[in-house]
Amino acid sequence: MNKLALSAAVAALALSPVLTPAAHADDNSTAANTATYGSNVNPNWQDNFFAAGNLGQTQARTADLSHNNSVFQNVRFGWRWNGIVGPEIGYVYLGRPKADIGNGVGSFSAKPQAATLGLNAKYNFYQGWFVTAHAGYLRSRTELALTSGDFENRYKTWNNGLYAGLGVGYDVTKNVSVGLNYDNYRIQAGNDTSPDYVGVGHTRTNIAAYSASVEYRF
Repeated sequence: MNKLALSAAVAALALSPVLTPAAHADDNSTAANTATYGSNVNPNWQDNFFAAGNLGQTQARTADLSHNNSVFQNVRFGWRWNGIVGPEIGYVYLGRPKADIGNGVGSFSAKPQAATLGLNAKYNFYQGWFVTAHAGYLRSRTELALTSGDFENRYKTWNNGLYAGLGVGYDVTKNVSVGLNYDNYRIQAGNDTSPDYVGVGHTRTNIAAYSASVEYRF
């Protein structure tokens, strides 16, 4: 009986190197089929820089500007700590909304664009799917134009403002993502010393932007 028990123990020890890899293989197979969360986490800070571009449409949240379907363009550069949150800088073009005045006698238009500085975040909630958010400060340059026949007056104004946005997307590869986004830009135009001929004093307007985006991480 003692010899039988001793033989079984020796056999178990001999087979343990063979059984262990098989157990690990089963564990790896299970892990491969399990949904991953926060898969964008990358502790290597050198791999967390990104460049992103947006293209879409803007809508000015004001009754004074009737032509809302303007082109939206945005380019951003940034970095994320652990691939999750970090700073960003960018440039945004918010279209050229306009309004007719005097029953078609003339028109008034505004062409805002801005440099942006803020924070951004990205989090993978299920495998390659992710949500994004960003917000910060903007410095806008708005060109105001009043046109009537051959008469035209233009005035440029620089102002401070804020921006914020949300998005959802998918990681096509480790380095490339696509997404859909909604952003809001709080734009100021003119000031208390704006000349009367542009027809506007100091105004504040929210401009909504709907866009598709592509991001490349390097």
